[in-house]
Amino acid sequence: MIEIKYDSSNTRDYKFKKSRDEEIIQNIENILSRIKGNVPLSREKGLEASLIDEPLDYVQVYMTGIVMDEIERDEPRFKVEEVLYDNSNQEIGKLIIKVKGAILDE
Repeated sequence: MIEIKYDSSNTRDYKFKKSRDEEIIQNIENILSRIKGNVPLSREKGLEASLIDEPLDYVQVYMTGIVMDEIERDEPRFKVEEVLYDNSNQEIGKLIIKVKGAILDE
């Protein structure tokens, strides 16, 4: 099982020559960084920005479904088993998404 932790405040060092596993993880990080309406020619893709001022419990439940749908649609080589959240920074409004799952065999 792989755990992918996405923190939007961290910068990424993307590789162009990468292994299959690294490519899948990078794709999932990209999926989690998209905001709905900001993807040219695919405005329906991305996470909901309208949830920013909603209660944390509501956001987590709603976001779990969105995260699972986005990954299932755009990275079928990964099977999401669990979506978790790091709430340690909730007082500053920061929500860190953790995705657990498995990379599927070819």
